[in-house]
This record gives sequence, C-alpha cells and structure tokens, in this order.
Amino acid sequence: MEKKKSYPPINALVRGLDLLTELNRLGTASVGSLHKATGISKSTIVRNLETLEHAGFVARHQKSEGYVVTAKVLTLSSGYDQGQRLVVLATPILNEFRATMPWPTDLAVFDGEAMVILETSRPPGTLALNRPVGTRLSVTDSALGRAYLAHIDADHRSAILDTALGSSQKANQRASFEKKLRRFEKQGFSENDRSLSESTRGVAVPILLDGEVVACINSIVLTEAMSMTDVIKRCVPPLQNVAAKIEQALVADQ
Repeated sequence: MEKKKSYPPINALVRGLDLLTELNRLGTASVGSLHKATGISKSTIVRNLETLEHAGFVARHQKSEGYVVTAKVLTLSSGYDQGQRLVVLATPILNEFRATMPWPTDLAVFDGEAMVILETSRPPGTLALNRPVGTRLSVTDSALGRAYLAHIDADHRSAILDTALGSSQKANQRASFEKKLRRFEKQGFSENDRSLSESTRGVAVPILLDGEVVACINSIVLTEAMSMTDVIKRCVPPLQNVAAKIEQALVADQ
C-alpha cells in the first residue's frame, strides 16, 4: 500500500533537480537550450542556475556562455563517497597536469559493469565524443577499462569478462583479449587503438592504493594526429607520473 503524502511536492525544488539532471545530460548548456529541453521559463532557469552555482553544483563554462555541472554533484550519491574523496585529492594534481598535457584526460572508476568518469578535462563534444562527468564507458573497449581489468585479481577479472564477453561463447575472442590484458599488466599501461571510436586512440594507467586499483587515468588523441607508437611515447610517462602523485596523495590521506 502506497504511503499517503503529507505535503504536495515543492515545485521549485523539482524544477531545480530537473535542470540539474538535464544539465548533466547535456554536458554544457545555455539558458536557451535548457529552456528548450525542459519547457521551464528562462527567468526560472536563471534563478535556479545562480542558486546551484552558489551551492557549488554548477559553474559557468570558461569558453562559452553556458553552464556545466561540477564534481560536487558526486556528493549527491552516497555510492560515490570514495569517488568524491578521490576527486578532491586528485583535482589539484590533475589541474597541474592539464596545463602541460594538450590532449583530453579522464579520471574514472569501475562501477557495476562499466567505467564511470569522475573528472575530465574534455569540453563536451570534443573529438566528437560527449563525455561529461558521469559518462559510462565500456570496460572492455576503453583504455580506462582495460587498465582496470589488467590490474585486478584473476577471479574478479574473470567474473567481469563472463558478463562482458560471455563465459563460453566467443571463446577465441576472449582468449585473445585476456592475452592482451596480460601484456597490459606487464607493461604497466593499456592501449585503445580505435576500439572505442574510429577517430581516437588512447592509453591509460591504473591508480593503486595498497596494491588495489582504485581508479584509472587516460589520455585520448585523434588518430590523424598521432600514431599509436607516438601516443605511447608522449602520453604514458606523464600519465604514470601523475598517477604516482595521486597515489601518494591517497596514501597520505589514509
């Protein structure tokens, strides 16, 4: 039996949550695009955005007239407590890293059956891929997912692959993929040569705490800009350096 509501819903709060949800979906949005998507009046949208900005959940996009959600939205989900702390510790290190790395960088964790982005330097739409915070990526096709799979224990990896690839079907493909993961583990980084998108190549490294993978960080490059060999040469050492700094911050925070 459904419990009788004591009070009618607070429409202003509902509209604010609707706007926050839509802004998260769009990545970057103007007042006009939010009005078109939600039907909420522009004056109400402006008031809500300014309130959300004051609360720290929304920020103005630096290179446009639009708005974006901030990493603080992760605090709205108790399931992301660990992710929230990771973002707090990693953000200063990532900001310093992005000043020298021209290609997009994502910080992600494994969640359920996918990698979910906690923080990104990628403006929405860059490289024809819209990857705002909260985007879920294939654990088998993305460099982030491959870095994660390559550095977890065999039982956990097998359970994930049972779901992603099947335990009995595509046996040859699975054996080939597991061989690739062993190579990634040995070399300390993973590769994605157009497996997630025909227009991009990527590499990723794990971030470890007490020997366990807590997150992964990547760099994504246009295929026309660099060969896979050059991506590895130019991106892997800086990624390993920033991963080590984040690991040190996590250890110090324990």
